[in-house]
Amino acid sequence: MPKAKTSSGKARISGRNQLLGKVVEIAIEGLLAKVVLSIGGQRVTAIITSDAARELALRKGDSAVALIKATEVMIARP
Repeated sequence: MPKAKTSSGKARISGRNQLLGKVVEIAIEGLLAKVVLSIGGQRVTAIITSDAARELALRKGDSAVALIKATEVMIARP
């Protein structure tokens, strides 16, 4: 199935929890890749497929967006 495109040629997505950050670490091993973004002084880690990491051509220092879709959010006191 082809990806939906906007008039600018970028893929469209329904997720609204989007956090812009910088790639500070990427490690590809086997079928999976660990991607760490720095966002507002915090680190967000995602495990994605190695194919997806290669397709996105992610490199340390690149800008990237973390798209967060969760069924629940937990709150804890620091």
